[in-house]
Amino acid sequence: MNSISIVIATLNRTSFLLQTLQDLIVQEYEPGFEIIIVDQSEKEDTAIISFVKLYQFIKYHFITHFKGLPEARNFGVKTAANDYILFVDDDIRCEKDLLTEHAKFLVDEKISVVAGGITEKYDDNKIEPVGSFNNIIAEPSRGFHINLKKIVDHAGGGNFSVKRNSFHEIGGIDEHLTEGAALYEETDFCLRMKKAGYIVFYNYEAHVTHLAAATGGCRVAEIDQYIYSLARNRSIIIERHLPWYFKLTAYLYLSKLVLAYLIKHKSLNIWKQYLKGKREGKLIGTLEVKNEQLN
Repeated sequence: MNSISIVIATLNRTSFLLQTLQDLIVQEYEPGFEIIIVDQSEKEDTAIISFVKLYQFIKYHFITHFKGLPEARNFGVKTAANDYILFVDDDIRCEKDLLTEHAKFLVDEKISVVAGGITEKYDDNKIEPVGSFNNIIAEPSRGFHINLKKIVDHAGGGNFSVKRNSFHEIGGIDEHLTEGAALYEETDFCLRMKKAGYIVFYNYEAHVTHLAAATGGCRVAEIDQYIYSLARNRSIIIERHLPWYFKLTAYLYLSKLVLAYLIKHKSLNIWKQYLKGKREGKLIGTLEVKNEQLN
């Protein structure tokens, strides 16, 4: 039976999460499904707990012993009962066929990850190559609002599914990428899947609308901290996935990005945080994947 475990990491987003759950509980998927909520908010969410009590197939975990999106997703998989795992953000809306559209391609033995469609409700959905990764500059592109079905390099973190055995085989989500806004965690995960010989397939019809809640979540407000996590996590990607000749161009492009922020914000600390993040990322990129919450 190809039942699905839906894993939702959440942080201080009660009203958005309730909307997301309302769409998920009515999914028309005959093999069945469960919903696993991993809540890392400051205190237990009584509104969510009251909602969960109405449905035996929803599990609520209030977590205080770790913090981070990769950790939450690994923990969710560890507690999951089913062979298919679907990750969605806590601020999405979807139709009743979301699970069916993911499972439609997961049944293919060559496909281990299905990237679902994502339309941003309030932001621009610019035209770009769907789910591609540019090795020259180490830049993932999105374009997940474009109606296509094709093999891609990576998935959008707010809506992708994976086979549980493949997830474990490659070591799950790398918890080294927790810093800041957990930038590139899904990109690294998918690139490791491809290295293992698996296919990442994009199916627009497995579609969600992302509401991009203005509060909560793992975003970083301070520009210095954002630059640090950008340089650190991107350097991990560069070291882990690129040959030496693309590392040169990718680091050059990264420094160009940071210079633009430096000029805009006129703060030398931005450059200091860039150097610190790059130094740490280059080291971590040579290490094994960290997955303490998966084991």
